[in-house]
Amino acid sequence: MTKTPDIEIYLMKATPDAVLAWLSSELGEVQQSTSKGSSQQWLINGIEVVYTPEAEGKFGCLWIKQNLTHWNDDLDCARSAHPALDCEVRCAARMWSESAEDDQPGWIKLTRGQEKAFEWD
Repeated sequence: MTKTPDIEIYLMKATPDAVLAWLSSELGEVQQSTSKGSSQQWLINGIEVVYTPEAEGKFGCLWIKQNLTHWNDDLDCARSAHPALDCEVRCAARMWSESAEDDQPGWIKLTRGQEKAFEWD
């Protein structure tokens, strides 16, 4: 399986402190932490990460700018975040592409230990 170039997942009501604690346990040392507006920007073991709480209603957006992680894709990351943060996690069902067929649901949500495909409108 090839790795996606970046990772983007959505976390329901996850605090920046909880997200940072989970990421540092997964990725290593936090080298830099800054705030820009409501977003938190972190450099963790050389990996640029941005977390914006309430980017989509109750969901914060976690964007790992370059996938230099041990996760292959958004879903791998979401599967790690869900039990660690004890919150609903949403991610794209597949890597975005202009030629992607729209016959499959576009999102996956992880909630209460289950994964379910759905359309996020």
